[in-house]
Amino acid sequence: MATDLAPAASWINAFQNAAAARDAAQWVMADLVAAARDEQPKLSTVALGKLLDFGHVRLGRLYRVAQAFPLQHRDTRVSFEVHEQLAAFPAEERPALLSRAVAERWSERQARKAAVDYRQEHAGFVDEDRDNAQAVHIMRAWNRASRDAREYFADLQEIAGLGLVDEETACAADAR
Repeated sequence: MATDLAPAASWINAFQNAAAARDAAQWVMADLVAAARDEQPKLSTVALGKLLDFGHVRLGRLYRVAQAFPLQHRDTRVSFEVHEQLAAFPAEERPALLSRAVAERWSERQARKAAVDYRQEHAGFVDEDRDNAQAVHIMRAWNRASRDAREYFADLQEIAGLGLVDEETACAADAR
């Protein structure tokens, strides 16, 4: 019965070709972001995102994957997304994990599970989506705050720019 629902081989081949083209395009974009950042080390992914009209969080991920997997350390037998998940591991563990991912034909889901398992076993593991997670926390706090609190914080943020908001100075200014 399941064979009746299987797509035609031509459709499967077309899909696999499109997936390979997508992976190739992601590697090209990752390498371009890395080259731009190498050329201009002070260029942030936020500034690059504005210039390209492209999400800076995604640019940051592309950059991290390109840095973690230079051309000679990539393997086309697994997807860009698998590389993206493996990029979160410590550099010394990536080659063995990539070999395992290739041998076991990991999907992105399997690579993500390996990353989650590793995080649970090793307390000091840095999450690959740290910037995104922090932005979500800020957005949630912003959304829970009153309009007055948001206006007050916006004023503090404007003063600080992208720097740190000094809590002691802000509280002292309120006390006056």
